[in-house]
Amino acid sequence: MTNSHSERALRVEGELWQPVRPPKRGQDRTAFYAFMLLPGLSLSFYAAALGRSRSSVSAYRAAAIEASRSDPAITAAVDAAVRAMRAEHGLQMARVRGKAQLPSWSRLAIGDYRKRGFTRREIAAAFRCSPGTVANVLQGKGVAFALFTGERRLTPSQAHPSGKWSSVKRIASTLVKRCEVDAQPGTV
Repeated sequence: MTNSHSERALRVEGELWQPVRPPKRGQDRTAFYAFMLLPGLSLSFYAAALGRSRSSVSAYRAAAIEASRSDPAITAAVDAAVRAMRAEHGLQMARVRGKAQLPSWSRLAIGDYRKRGFTRREIAAAFRCSPGTVANVLQGKGVAFALFTGERRLTPSQAHPSGKWSSVKRIASTLVKRCEVDAQPGTV
């Protein structure tokens, strides 16, 4: 069972959020640079949304970072865009992404739409992903990187490996101690 306001939100098509296309030479690039600096969007997302290669997107992002260092208006535009972000924008990003990974904004939007009462199948159809992906997002599984910073997240077993890795650490520490002893003057 869904509310009328939530049904309307899922039916909205392309009018809410669109990627900012690279401007032509001589045009103002502030909006484009702000778009390139939005947190939670991957290079593959930008490549799919803009129809450009990953190397072009990397060059755009590097130019945006460089421009943001000297122009505070770009940083202000990014902050304003982040504050204005809604679940509907996450839905539009998911629809624009093509085969790229779901953006962080879409992952947040999936949780929001679930709270509004939509089923996993309805959400999967709207976000153009599988019901399993929706289930994984709702359970918090499969996030190897922090949502907005992009920093690598380790699982507990990756952070503290068990068994065989501890013997490797022991061997490495033994080798280091031997090298230290051999490096001391007066020892043979």
